[in-house]
Amino acid sequence: MFLHAGPVADYSSQPSKRRDFESPPWCYLLWGAPAALAVVTSATYQASAISTMEAGALWTLSVAAIGVGCFINGLSYGRVHCMIDGILFPALSIVGLLNTLSLVSISWSLFWFVFLVMLLGSFMFEWSWRKYSQGFRF
Repeated sequence: MFLHAGPVADYSSQPSKRRDFESPPWCYLLWGAPAALAVVTSATYQASAISTMEAGALWTLSVAAIGVGCFINGLSYGRVHCMIDGILFPALSIVGLLNTLSLVSISWSLFWFVFLVMLLGSFMFEWSWRKYSQGFRF
């Protein structure tokens, strides 16, 4: 026979007690700066001020940095979308690097489309499943 001492905690909607990097000033450093880099790179590229290779390198760097920020926040705070994007965005940045080096050939529009699908998909997964995970954290 099992005894039940009290209510069971529902971890699906409760954050960890650890640092949340989604709040200022961390969010500006981990996601704001790389997002700004991507936007400025796009504008500069559209103005023909930098080459496709230079733009690709900067876009790849920005996606990798966003991915690292998500990975850090996913491990520290447990947000499910960060845990997903913390794996997928660095993988996408490897594809971006290969594209920049002309080892694979995809359009940068497709690259950004895949980025958005990953981002929206991770949030949809979080909204439909649970917001926080209790596994694999510091």
